Amino acid sequence: MNLLRWIVLPPVALIVMALAVANRQVVTFSLDPFDMNAPALGLDMPLAAIVLIALFIGILIGGFAAWSQAKIKLARRNAPPPPERTGARDTNLPAATL
Repeated sequence: MNLLRWIVLPPVALIVMALAVANRQVVTFSLDPFDMNAPALGLDMPLAAIVLIALFIGILIGGFAAWSQAKIKLARRNAPPPPERTGARDTNLPAATL
């Protein structure tokens, strides 16, 4: 897994940096899906900033997901084992008839 990370991560980082350098035009980042011409909530910012912010948010979400998964796995590993069941079964249940 660690080797795969070293194989995949550098090319992805280079592609993201190339996108950031190549796209410095100012675009309108709009959160208003109804009015494209005059959005109620919109920001004028370089496209590179939008790409890098989205990448950073994705890294944070992925890191939080990995951290929480590791924390849950550790808690399950350290949990006490479930109590042992005895051989006695409840015989008051009706038997299945075929």
